[in-house]
Amino acid sequence: MQITTQTLALKPGGHSVDKTKDAKLKKACHDFEAIMLKQMLTTMRKSVPKDGLFKTGYTGDMYDSMRDGQLAKNLASGRGIGIADLLYKQISGEIKQTTK
Repeated sequence: MQITTQTLALKPGGHSVDKTKDAKLKKACHDFEAIMLKQMLTTMRKSVPKDGLFKTGYTGDMYDSMRDGQLAKNLASGRGIGIADLLYKQISGEIKQTTK
């Protein structure tokens, strides 16, 4: 999949519009990483066998989902796992595409 940057037109410079677009792009990249982390946490939680120690049901599943979502947001807002940084660099044009 190739991502084009025609619609973003991020330029290094001092325009406030570019800084606003840059901030929105960084936030979108971190939000995407949070979504990926939540999906990963949810999948890992499903792999753990239920032992019967804690009762589970609709409310327990809802609590687990909310906890996974908040944990994913916290992980992505900090240093994260690098997905947001790589995505930002690719979209903003800092990583040059290699031609084969």
